[in-house]
Amino acid sequence: MTVRFSAAVTMGKQLRPILRTSGRLISLVVVIALLGRTAGAHSGSAHQPPAPDASVAERTWAQVALELAGPLCPVEQSLLRDGADGRWDEHPLLAAALVASGVRRPEVLARYQSRFDELVAELRHQVRSAGSAQAKAELAFEFLHRRILTGDYQLGSSDLREALDHGRFNCLSASILFQCLASRLGLDVRGLETPGHVSSRVVWEGGRLDIETTCSNWFRLASEPDRQGQAFGHAGRSCAVAGGPSGPAHEVPETALVGMIYYNRGVDLLAENRFAQALAANAKAVWLDPANSAARGNLLATLNNWAVRLAGAGQYAEAAALLRQGMALEPRYELFKSNYVHVHLQWARASCRQGRYTPATQQRGAAVIDRPDEVPLRRAHLDVDRRWRRTGSPPTH
Repeated sequence: MTVRFSAAVTMGKQLRPILRTSGRLISLVVVIALLGRTAGAHSGSAHQPPAPDASVAERTWAQVALELAGPLCPVEQSLLRDGADGRWDEHPLLAAALVASGVRRPEVLARYQSRFDELVAELRHQVRSAGSAQAKAELAFEFLHRRILTGDYQLGSSDLREALDHGRFNCLSASILFQCLASRLGLDVRGLETPGHVSSRVVWEGGRLDIETTCSNWFRLASEPDRQGQAFGHAGRSCAVAGGPSGPAHEVPETALVGMIYYNRGVDLLAENRFAQALAANAKAVWLDPANSAARGNLLATLNNWAVRLAGAGQYAEAAALLRQGMALEPRYELFKSNYVHVHLQWARASCRQGRYTPATQQRGAAVIDRPDEVPLRRAHLDVDRRWRRTGSPPTH
């Protein structure tokens, strides 16, 4: 009987469309399902603010995952420590987003911040005569597209370095940069998330203004609501929401915006089978944004699919160890349990084919102890004994 491992369904990229359709890729005995996350082929974290105790639990959960993924560099250690309470005290949003984008050297971070300070000084000179918050927001927005976002919209351009160096952007990087600019003018700017999309909101006493940051002529269309709505829909489709963003909008804190960068990196890394790095990226996303259920799901999927890949390569001990860690991390994740059984079945069969019955018995015996309610394991344990007796004296290795 061929045993099939079940690969986890990974969440689609936050703020990106699902380019992969439902299907299966069969490699040896591994079945990998590639499915979109939500109806309408889009994804996004479901921001339902957790109770305080839930937030602590999620961060503890992410801390365990970070330990599995390996050590952090000092720059990221500082970032995650600062953002643990859901706010930045030591890092401006720009610096935090650059670190999440991959900047690791303090001198490189300082160069980006210095360049941005020069841009802010230029913008301040231009807004001296602006009286209202809305007027300042409009000038900051036009400056953003005239001086920074000079390249093309690119679906995968969450990395702020791409925007600052080459002008390429998506809704996440554009919204973060607008927030960085406008807040330096004294405006109250907040990230705004709809399913699969991010934009910005400017709030002032007695009013507010929602801004589609990827639409360079957003303010010029303000007098034409129908055309502005079409522009919003077009930008939304670019960010994977067919027909424009839908569902309720949620204001999200700066730490959550940075967490989305990590989440998007995690999806890319998992697609490249860089499992340790994908695990770390999703753990950082959960740490910074406990409400990001998509990042948590992808973290579990990374552990599972890493184990599947190892088992497919015959590295059964390593695969079983990962699945044990996964079950300890999230006991309710059923794929860990079923794949743990399948790994041991395949492991023991491989040992039997080599005439190594003692290891086969040990492997299945250990699995039975871990999973005493699994009938297939108990039957397989007896099957090894029967094969052993039929062959006579087994090797002792």
